[in-house]
Amino acid sequence: FVLSPGADPAFDVFKLGEALGFKPGAKLKYMALGQGMGPKAAELIETGCTRGLWVMLQNCHLLPKWLKTLEKILEKIHKPHPDFRLWLTTEPTDRFPLGVLQRSLKVVTEPPNGLKLNMRQSYSKISEDVLAECPHGAFRPLVYVLGFFHAVVQE
Repeated sequence: FVLSPGADPAFDVFKLGEALGFKPGAKLKYMALGQGMGPKAAELIETGCTRGLWVMLQNCHLLPKWLKTLEKILEKIHKPHPDFRLWLTTEPTDRFPLGVLQRSLKVVTEPPNGLKLNMRQSYSKISEDVLAECPHGAFRPLVYVLGFFHAVVQE
């Protein structure tokens, strides 16, 4: 995923995995990359490749030097588990290795335009079960106000 400001596809990937019967933490592994996280990410990719996990690495743009290592790891994978998926998120950068880009499906995420579409997207990420968990009468109006505020700020 190539990210634009305000977009976070992690929730949507987890939602897709759950719809396919995967349990977060068991079949879906997630790591936000930062300084020194390269070796742990490489280990997670190798584990996911052999066990058929979905692995999501966020903020790849924060480790531009490690991206060459990522390219080498992916080149070494010859027969991954059929269920293995590697999800990468990055802000637009010219330092992303061409080899990784050529082997990837690229998705550009953009926040919706307009208050109505923005609020609809926010509400689509909240289930009725979550709203029903809080018995306080002000909870639903508070969710609405926060969603509206978020939409206004993004405009």
